[in-house]
Amino acid sequence: MKVYLIRHSEPTYQQATNAGLQGFGRELGGLTENGIVIAQKLAQQPLFEHVQLILTSPYTRALQTALEIVRFNNIPLKVELGLREWQPDNTGLRTDTEEQASVAYQLYRQHDGRRVTDSSLHYETAAEVKSRVLTTLSNYAQTYDCIACVTHGEVMRQFGNQQDIEFCGVREIVVD
Repeated sequence: MKVYLIRHSEPTYQQATNAGLQGFGRELGGLTENGIVIAQKLAQQPLFEHVQLILTSPYTRALQTALEIVRFNNIPLKVELGLREWQPDNTGLRTDTEEQASVAYQLYRQHDGRRVTDSSLHYETAAEVKSRVLTTLSNYAQTYDCIACVTHGEVMRQFGNQQDIEFCGVREIVVD
């Protein structure tokens, strides 16, 4: 199955900040006005002519990006938790502050996506991210020939080079 991994468009966290949201609550941030325009331009790309289904991360910035694609292309949409962003804490035991999440991400990047054994931060490893995404996508491989997935930059890094991906950037992969 051909899969187009698509990074969400340009986000803003101002509304979440104004509401006093921290930790996971910041994931409720949507797109900037420019982000909406970027997503609308992406939606007009010919790659969507063959896409049979769009999957999206449940985070608002991804949902809003997927909405713009669906508006233009009239492709069925499904939300998939497995396409969520990298997790700075996958224990469920604490609420991350922006500072804790930043430290966890620095450690994650510094150690090439591996978790150091003596770390008090139990962040998701790169291998765990890739495994969860492949498990999610494999559920569709027998039914679809071509799907698009609106997800996040760190997820997309696991399927190719480790370089940053621009907003609404596309990476093509094959899933059996």
